[in-house]
Amino acid sequence: MLMKKTKTNQEIALEYAQAIEGITKFLCSFKKGKNFSANNAKGQRKKSDFYETPYSLTHRLFENEYFDRRLTVCEPACGAGAMTRVFKEYWREDRITAYDIEKDFLTETKQYDYIITNPPFSLAYEFVQKAKEIAKKKFALLLPLSYLHGKKRFDDIYSDREYGLKKVYVFTRYPMLGDELREDGKYKTGMMVYAWYIFERGHKELPEIDWIDNNTDVIHKKDM
Repeated sequence: MLMKKTKTNQEIALEYAQAIEGITKFLCSFKKGKNFSANNAKGQRKKSDFYETPYSLTHRLFENEYFDRRLTVCEPACGAGAMTRVFKEYWREDRITAYDIEKDFLTETKQYDYIITNPPFSLAYEFVQKAKEIAKKKFALLLPLSYLHGKKRFDDIYSDREYGLKKVYVFTRYPMLGDELREDGKYKTGMMVYAWYIFERGHKELPEIDWIDNNTDVIHKKDM
């Protein structure tokens, strides 16, 4: 009767490493599925966390959510001014405050009726908490839909019944943020679902979910 040779720990580790390498190569060998729109297939975020907002995303917000144009609005992460350019179509300029890295929003003390912004994702939690302090009426943040989950967010943000999340407007197509802006507001599709999160002072109920059909804002390959 032949005795089965016992493998050393080194041999087992080598076989394990070879198996992992084989699985990795196998998974990487799959071709990506068809891509019918001109999108960002990598789905990687910029290190700078700077993403200009296509004009149509802001227009879509105002088409669906009411803001009193007689009141004040602040855009505290305005970047090169994409969103504030749209603001000027709705508000008088003396009602608009916009700034970016030249002023730290997290130390802001002045109050505004509305805050509307596409915050740096790495500071989204801090932006929500600060906006609750200084937005007298309500605020709207453009964030990934995945921002709805998370225990800390649930405890500190979504369980708040004094300044609650009122509504979430989900875009039906994935807008691509980060490309050069087009004058017509159109954009390629990316790999992340975005939504407008509306928080309102005094809102105590559970939030509503609605959709924004942005299909006509997407650039298709046939249009390029």
